[in-house]
Amino acid sequence: MDKDKSTEQRIFNAARTVFMHKGLAGARMQEIADEAGINKALLHYYFRSKEKLFEGIFQEVIQQITKGFGEILRSDLDVKGKIRLLIEMYVDNLSANRYLPIFVLNEMNQNPERLEGFISQGVAGYFTPFFMQMEEEARQGKIRRVHPMHFMLNLLGMLIFPFAAYPLLSLIAKNTFGNDMNDILMERKEAIYDFVENALTP
Repeated sequence: MDKDKSTEQRIFNAARTVFMHKGLAGARMQEIADEAGINKALLHYYFRSKEKLFEGIFQEVIQQITKGFGEILRSDLDVKGKIRLLIEMYVDNLSANRYLPIFVLNEMNQNPERLEGFISQGVAGYFTPFFMQMEEEARQGKIRRVHPMHFMLNLLGMLIFPFAAYPLLSLIAKNTFGNDMNDILMERKEAIYDFVENALTP
């Protein structure tokens, strides 16, 4: 029996939905089968274990989050130019995939080793040159000298927290200010960049 690519993709999409809402520990193979519209036996034929299926989903999610990340940090732009593009990329990406931050944070806490190879071989290599660029631009007086790690923690916090706490913040925005949280998230691009601009201005 040959595996049908369309069925395999349907299972993968269904698993992504279930894992996003329930994580690895909370998801059940029967739920994934139901979401895909197939029986459990067929699901096991395509993917023999929940863990194996999850690994594929998690890898896809990480790649989605970091898509374009390396290209931006390796570009010839100055520090502020790179930061502006990072802000735009992350707000757009997370706006379209609001469950991503909670999903990744939960799985990182459950199994931090899952990201060890990815961090050591991938993302970590982008930061060192960027931090060196920050130091050089500070030496030239183009930006204010700040601790690179604290700066990145502040930036990531401003980017990720509104999406991680979306349900609560959505209620506050609606009941207190009468605003739609989605509109506020789109305004975040300029709000975050203005904050960064002020933080880096000598």
